[in-house]
Amino acid sequence: MRLLLAAFLLLAPVLCRAAALPPEFESFRVSSSGLVYLKAASDYRALSTASKAAAVANAASALGRSGGQLAVELDGEGELWNVKDGGAAKLDSWSDKAMTFGSRPPRTGRWFASFGMQSMSGGDYPSGTLNLRLGSTLYKNRYDLALAYDYSKPRDAPEGRTSLGLVGRALMPLSVHGGCNIGAQLNSVDNYGAKTRSIGLVTGLNVYLPGGSFDITLNLQDKGVYGLMAGYTVFITR
Repeated sequence: MRLLLAAFLLLAPVLCRAAALPPEFESFRVSSSGLVYLKAASDYRALSTASKAAAVANAASALGRSGGQLAVELDGEGELWNVKDGGAAKLDSWSDKAMTFGSRPPRTGRWFASFGMQSMSGGDYPSGTLNLRLGSTLYKNRYDLALAYDYSKPRDAPEGRTSLGLVGRALMPLSVHGGCNIGAQLNSVDNYGAKTRSIGLVTGLNVYLPGGSFDITLNLQDKGVYGLMAGYTVFITR
């Protein structure tokens, strides 16, 4: 009986604090490593970032955590928060329902810039090409759209030629480390004063790196022209 009473007295503060969790949370658990996981109520999702931070800080206070990290879980999604000096700051988030680029979750509308070197073969004018792109991801990063600038130097030609294009791709991540893509490219080529247009198919592989990706792209154009490009993409916004 004395053991039961002692156990109750030891657990009473914890039970009281658990009962005093803010209404944004239903319950909590502690992992073997000591990390507290808060199970969020359904209304938590609709809160602003500032309101979430206040709720997490209140939960940490109710659990007697003056500092350290807490995780919030809700329907296959989660957030990691750091609590310090009575406030909470969001460190990271994840979702089982979203595709990921690199080690961080994707965000809609990330602007990116890419630089690549391309070798074009087939057709009448094999060439080496410098490729620059500026664009943005679309619809939860499932697609991207970019303006492209190419400077090519056909073999045995005294001067180079330029082209402007529009590239749209569907992005298909296979894991957190890499994925593939497929799309189309429309070009307007300044062929030594004569304007011509070309359309082609682009497909390739992406290796995700912190802040960007390494890209290998196969470019199939009309009139039997094809090329292979290697480049690097930098995410301007995160």
